[in-house]
Amino acid sequence: MKIALLSDIHDHIDNMLTAFHYALEKDCSHLLFMGDMESLSTLSLMCEEWPHRADIVFGNNEYDLTSHLMLACGSRCTHHKHIAEVTLDGRRIIFSHYAQKVYPAVLSGEYDAAFFGHTHRAEAYYSGHTLVANPGEVGGVRQAPSFAVYDTATNSVEFVAL
Repeated sequence: MKIALLSDIHDHIDNMLTAFHYALEKDCSHLLFMGDMESLSTLSLMCEEWPHRADIVFGNNEYDLTSHLMLACGSRCTHHKHIAEVTLDGRRIIFSHYAQKVYPAVLSGEYDAAFFGHTHRAEAYYSGHTLVANPGEVGGVRQAPSFAVYDTATNSVEFVAL
């Protein structure tokens, strides 16, 4: 299974839509979003344009948290507040906007993958058997815009420049 990993859109919807296009070309059938979408209109567009299931957490730039949670994204979208644990294709995954929220889980060795955003820097490494990755930023605010594709078969990520 291929999963699109996005973070730090910061309302740059053209980049978000480009990331969706590339993710679908790479056969991604799920989306994990690590926060900093910002506005409700970006969340609404994400839910309209991404055709598969999505799991979302808050970043530090979603200011109307209640409205984000209440926005009807349909049955394909689940908002987990600040941290999420999901099992996809047999892989235990934890993700948050902040690395420090997932590090205790990484150290436990109980997860196959841990993802985070916030730093705007694309990176990936293994801690034991756990893949730890930040997909970089979709928005292109501080770094060149990018996202990542997680492959559950190989427990690895591929970074995609936008």
